[in-house]
Amino acid sequence: MLPKVANHLIHHTSRAVIAVQNQTGHTLRNVLQLQSSSGPSTAVTGWGSSVSGGNAHSGPGPSKFHTSARLHSTPSGAPLSTSQVRERVEKLSAFRAPSTQRPQSALADASSDASQLVRSGFGTYATLINTLTDRDFENYEAIRRAEARLRRRRRAAINENVEEEENRIARLRGDSHFASAFALFQTAAVNPNSKFPLHIYNKLLRSCAIHSNADAARAVYAHLEKRADITPDAQTFISLIATYASSKDVKGAEGIFQKFKDASRLDRVQWFFDAIRSDASSQAVQYRQRASQMAVWNEMLAAYFRCGQPTDALSLLEQMMDTTSGDVIKATDVPPPSSATFSCAITGFCQLGDVSTALSWFERLLQQQDSASLDPYEPTQLPRRPDQATWTAMFDALADEGMVAELNRLFVHWLKVASEDGTAVLSDHRDTVLAANLRFMDSRADLDQAKALELLDFLSGHVLPWDTDGVHFTFQRETSRVLCTRLVLQYWTRGHAEQAIDLAERIASRQLEILQYGQSLETFESSKTQGRIDGTRRFVTDLVHDILSGDAHASLAHLLRLSALLTDVGALHSTAFSEACLSTYALQRNTALTLTTREWEGLLDVVLTADADSAASLNTLVDDFLQHSVDITQFSDTAKGQLIRSLSGSDLNSVRLLAQLGEPFASRYAELQSVQQSPSLASAHSFETPSAWDETPATPLSPVSQVSGRIDSAHSHLVGEFFPGGNRTAVLNAFERFKDGAEKGIYPRPIVVARLISALGRLGETEKIQELYHTAQTVLAALENPKQWQQSGWFLVEDHMVIGLAHAGDVDAAHVHRQRILQQGGVPSADAYGALILNVKDTTDDTSNAMALYQESQTYGVVPNIFMYNTVISKLAKARKADYALHLFQDMKARNVQPTSVTYGAVIAACCRVGDAASAELLFQEMTSEPTFKPRVPPYNTMMQLYTHTKPDRERVLHYYNALRAANVQPTAHTYKLLIDAYGCIEPIDLPAMQQVFDDLVADRSVSVQGTHWAALINAWGCVQKDLDQAIAIFNSIATHPTTNPRGPPMPDAVVYEAMINTLVTLRRMDLVPAYIDRLRASGVHMTAYIANLLIKGYASVGNIERSREIFESLQDPQEGVAAPHNHAPHQNKPQSASSVPADAPVYREPSTWEAMVRAELGNGHRDRAVDLLQRLQARMFPPAVYQRISGIMLDESVAPWAATPADAMSSPSSA
Repeated sequence: MLPKVANHLIHHTSRAVIAVQNQTGHTLRNVLQLQSSSGPSTAVTGWGSSVSGGNAHSGPGPSKFHTSARLHSTPSGAPLSTSQVRERVEKLSAFRAPSTQRPQSALADASSDASQLVRSGFGTYATLINTLTDRDFENYEAIRRAEARLRRRRRAAINENVEEEENRIARLRGDSHFASAFALFQTAAVNPNSKFPLHIYNKLLRSCAIHSNADAARAVYAHLEKRADITPDAQTFISLIATYASSKDVKGAEGIFQKFKDASRLDRVQWFFDAIRSDASSQAVQYRQRASQMAVWNEMLAAYFRCGQPTDALSLLEQMMDTTSGDVIKATDVPPPSSATFSCAITGFCQLGDVSTALSWFERLLQQQDSASLDPYEPTQLPRRPDQATWTAMFDALADEGMVAELNRLFVHWLKVASEDGTAVLSDHRDTVLAANLRFMDSRADLDQAKALELLDFLSGHVLPWDTDGVHFTFQRETSRVLCTRLVLQYWTRGHAEQAIDLAERIASRQLEILQYGQSLETFESSKTQGRIDGTRRFVTDLVHDILSGDAHASLAHLLRLSALLTDVGALHSTAFSEACLSTYALQRNTALTLTTREWEGLLDVVLTADADSAASLNTLVDDFLQHSVDITQFSDTAKGQLIRSLSGSDLNSVRLLAQLGEPFASRYAELQSVQQSPSLASAHSFETPSAWDETPATPLSPVSQVSGRIDSAHSHLVGEFFPGGNRTAVLNAFERFKDGAEKGIYPRPIVVARLISALGRLGETEKIQELYHTAQTVLAALENPKQWQQSGWFLVEDHMVIGLAHAGDVDAAHVHRQRILQQGGVPSADAYGALILNVKDTTDDTSNAMALYQESQTYGVVPNIFMYNTVISKLAKARKADYALHLFQDMKARNVQPTSVTYGAVIAACCRVGDAASAELLFQEMTSEPTFKPRVPPYNTMMQLYTHTKPDRERVLHYYNALRAANVQPTAHTYKLLIDAYGCIEPIDLPAMQQVFDDLVADRSVSVQGTHWAALINAWGCVQKDLDQAIAIFNSIATHPTTNPRGPPMPDAVVYEAMINTLVTLRRMDLVPAYIDRLRASGVHMTAYIANLLIKGYASVGNIERSREIFESLQDPQEGVAAPHNHAPHQNKPQSASSVPADAPVYREPSTWEAMVRAELGNGHRDRAVDLLQRLQARMFPPAVYQRISGIMLDESVAPWAATPADAMSSPSSA
C-alpha cells in the first residue's frame, strides 16, 4: 500500500504535468513518458525514490495515480527512472521559455544552483512550479497590455474589435496555471524534508499577489519561515504586501511590513528585488540595501492607497522625508524617499479618484529645482521634478476625468522641460491629449466658434508632432490615425474647410516624409513599412469618405485638393468621390470658375479616371479650358501626356487646345481650320507613326456589320498606350476605354485588340477576353477593302487568343483557336506555341505533351524565338532530359538566337538534375562570361542545389553562394534554405553555422521566413542529428516566432508538418504521430500526399501494415491523365497565399504514393498485394516511365519501407 504522502505527491505531479502540457503544445508528451494506466503505476516522489503498486482499484483507501491518454508509455513499456523524469522535466523548461528571460543572477544564488536541486530531489517540482508561475506572470502581463490597449481605443472612440479583445482577456484570466503550481507546492510541502530555492517561493508569492490570494501567500511564507538555511529577500516582502493590499487587508499588509522591519533588524533579509536583480550598476551592497528598503517602503505606501488609507500613506511618506539617514543607511534606518516614492503617492491619489489632490502634488513637483533622476531609487530629501512614470499616470488620470484645460496646460509645460528632465513625450501621450480634447469637443457642439478654433489650433499646432527626426506617431498605429481623422473633421464640420484640408495635407506629407526618413536610416523594418503606407492611405480615404458622408457641402476647389491628396498618397479615387467631383463641377461650371493650374490639372485627372462617360466629360472640360484660357503648358508632363493620348486628332477644339504645345499640333489645327472652309480637304490621318501592323486604314464599318462606327487612329493610340509593359491597372483601363469607344461605334485597330487580348490573358481575365474577341469579330467582318487587311487581322486576333487563353490557364480553349488557325491554312506564332508549351501542366506527362507541340511547330516551319526556346528547355530540364535540352541549346545558338540568363538557367538545371556537374559548371562559366550577362538568382541557386542534394559538397555550395553575393544578387528564400541544408546535412555538420544562416534570414528584410526553412531546421536536428527534443522545440516555436504572421496562412504549414512527421518516422516514433496529425487538421492545414507517403512508410516500418493500407485507401485518384492537385508546395520564392487549400479538401495520390505502398507491402512480405497494386497502377494509365520505375521495385529483394536515408528529407517535392 502506498504511503498517503507519496500518493498525494504522485497525484498532484500528474495534475501539474497535465497543466504544463496544455501550455507547451504537447511537449511533455515527448518529454515525460510515464507508464500508462494498463501497467504498474510508477511515479517519482519529491525525495527522489520510486514507489509502485499493484493494479488500480476503487473504493476507500489511498488512490493510485493513472496516467491518462495524454501521457504515453515508452515504446518498451518499462517505467522511467527518477533521474530520467527529472532530466526530461528540466528539458521542458527549455521548451517553454518565458518571454522575458529570468535574470541570470537569480541562478547564481547557491540556493538555486541546479546541482543542489538535483541532490535535494525537488528539481522536478521546482521546474514545474517555475514553468507554471512564469506562464501565470506572462498571462498577467498580457492582460495588463491588453487592458491598456482597450483604454486607449475607448478614449479614441474606436469600437472595432473591442469584444474580441475582451474575450481574449477573459480567456487569459481563465487559465489555471497558479492553481496547478500551488497544488504541486502544497503536495510537496507535506514532506518535512522538502526544500525549494528562494526564487520558487518568490514566484509563487508573485502569483499570489496577481490573484489576491492571501491564504496561499500565508502558506508559502510559512513554509519559507521554517527554513533555517534560507532567508527571504526584499522581493518576498514586496509580493506579500502587494497580496494583502490587493485583498484590501491593510492589517495584513502592515503585519508583513513589520516582519520586514524585524527581519532587517536581525539581518535576516537579502538585499535584492526583481527591479534591480539584473541591473549591472546595482551590484554595490550599499546601493542594493538602500534600494531594497525603499522598494519595500514604497510598496507599503502604495498598499495604503490601494486600501483607501491616504492618511496613513502620507504619514509613512513623512517618516521617509524626516529621516536623518544619508546615502549610507543601516538596515534599521528609515530610508529616504526617491522619485519612485513620489510617483507612488501621485499614482495612489489618482487610483482613489482624487485627481485634484494628485494634480496639486504634481504641480508642486513641477516647481522643484532639480530635474527627475534616471534612477528611480536615488535618494532625495527634497522632491524632484516628475519622472516619466509620474507624467504618464497624471496624463491618464486627467484624460479619464475630462480635465482638458489642466491636461493641455501640463502638456505644453512638458514639451518645454522634457529634454532637460530626461523624459520623452511619446505617441501614447499625444494620443491621450488628442482623445480627451476631441471627446470634449464632441460633447460640446455648442462650444463658441472662436474657442473651438483656438482649441483645434492648439491640437494641430502643439499636440501633433511635425518633426521627422523622431520617426514616431506613424499611422501604423490605428489610434493615432483615427484621432487625426477626427481632428481634421472637427475643422471641417465647424466650418473651417480650408484649415481642414491644409491640416490633412500637412499630416499626410509628414507621414510620407517619416517613411522616407525612416527607410533612409533603416529605422523601419521593411515588413512594417507597408503597414505605415497603408495607414496613411487609410487616413486619406477615410477622411474623404467622412467628408462626403457629412452634411457640409464640399466646393469643387476643396474636392480637387482632396483628389490631389489621394493621388499623393497613392490611393484610388472611389466611384462616389469621382461622381461627387463631376457633379459639383457640372453645378459650378456655369458660374465663374476660378481654379488654379493645379486644380484644372486635378480636374483633368478626375475626368479621365471616372467610371462615367469620360469622353463626354472630357469634351466639356476641353471647352472650359479654352473658355477660361487655361495654359496647359504649365501642366505637368504626366498631364500633358494624358491630354495628348486622350484627345481626338480630328476634333477642332481638342487640336486648338493642344496647339499650345507647338508642333505637330499647331499644323494640325491650321489644317482643320482649312477643312471647315473646304470640306473636300478632309483627312483621316492621326499624329502617330504606325508600325507595320498598325497600317490598317481608318475606315467606316460596312453595312454588313450592322454597326455604325469607325476604326479611329486616335482611339487606337488611347487604348493601346498600355503596350508594352503595362501593369494590371493600365491593361484594365485600356479595356474600359475599348468598351467606352465601342458603345459610341469607335474601335481601335486589330493589332491593339490583339495585344489587349493577350495582356488580359496574362491577368487571368478570361471573361473579358471573350467579350473582346466577340467584339473584334464584328470589326473584322467590316474590313472588306482591301481584303488582305481582314485576313491579317483575323489571324492576328486568333493568334493572340491562343496566347491569352494559354496564359490564363484555359489551355483547352487556347487549342480551339490553334486549330482554327491551322484549319484556315495559317500557323500559330512562336509566342503562341511558347505560351502553350509553358502552360502544359497538371498532367501526368507534361514533357511529352510539350514536346509534341514543339515538334508540330517545327513541322509547320515556325522559327522559335527566345521565349519558345526557354519554355521548351525548361520543360526538358524538369523531365531530366538533359541531352535533348543541350541539343536545343546548341540549335538556338546555331540560329543566332542569343541565350539569356533564363536560357542558361534552364539548361544548367537540366544538367544538375541528372548529376552532370561538369556540364553544369562549364555552362555556368559560359553564362557569366557573356558580355550581355545579367545576373539572376536561379542559376546560382541551381548550382548550390546540385552540390547540396545531388553531389553534396559544402565547399562548392559556398563557392556559388559567394559568387552570388559578389554579383550583387539578393539571396532568395530558397538560397537560405539551401545554406541551412548545406550546414545541417553535409558532413561535417556545422550546427552553429546553420543557426547563423537562419539568424541572417530573420534579419534579412527582403526575404520572409517560410515553411521550407523551418522544415530544413527540423530535418537537420531530427533526421540528421537524431535529436527529437530539439526538433520538437523548433516545431513548437514556429507559431509564436516574431516572423510568423498571425493573420497569414497557418504556420506550421504542410511542408513543416511533413518534416516533423519525417523525423518521427526516421526515429521510429510512430506513437507520437497521431498528435501531430490532429494538430495539422485543427490548424486548418491541408494534408498532402507526401505526408501520407511518410505515414504509409512509418506505420509499415513498425509492422502496422493495416494502418498503412487504411491511409492509402483513404486517398483519392485524380482524373486519368491529370496531375494530382493540392500536393505541391508553393514556389520556392513565393510564400503560400492566404487563400490556401481547405483542410477538408480531398487528398489525391501521387505516383510516389503508389511507390510507398508497394514498398510497404513488399517490406512486410506481402508480394501478392504489391502485384495487385501494380495492376491498379497500370490501369490508371500513368506514363510508361512512371510505371517502370515503380514496378522495378519488385526486382529489388532488399526492398524495405524504411530504406531511405535522412538526407532524402532535405529536398521538398517541389524541388525534385
